[in-house]
Amino acid sequence: MYKHILLAYDGSELSDKALNEGIALAKDAGAKITLIYVVTPHHLLIGGGRPVPGLKRLESQYAEDIRQDAKQMLDNACQRAVAAGRTAEVLIEDGTHPYENIVEAAKRLKADVIVMSTHGRGNIAGLMVGSQTLKVLTHSSVPVLVVR
Repeated sequence: MYKHILLAYDGSELSDKALNEGIALAKDAGAKITLIYVVTPHHLLIGGGRPVPGLKRLESQYAEDIRQDAKQMLDNACQRAVAAGRTAEVLIEDGTHPYENIVEAAKRLKADVIVMSTHGRGNIAGLMVGSQTLKVLTHSSVPVLVVR
């Protein structure tokens, strides 16, 4: 049935539930898992909107810190999948709209299903509907398993 599961993971409690479901699904189907995290740009608000020397460097360092934290988080999740007897890989991408990266990765990797939670660490819009999840559901050409 499923040979390759793309699992969007951000370390949140709900995302952790999606990880557990994805691992169980992979075990039942004999599938491999790719864990994906999308690093979005963060613009620091310093100096009332005026140019601040070194701001771009600070933003770049902040993004690198997020990438390192994401790598550690995904590596830990990957170890859980491997401990359950599944092959797992880690994918960290940069993007403005995570849903686009998730949908594109599913196509590029030929994933059979996307597994993700209803909400993660999103902004206010994400709290209202789970906007990234809704957009993945809307734009994906492969099935999406949404975990609540």
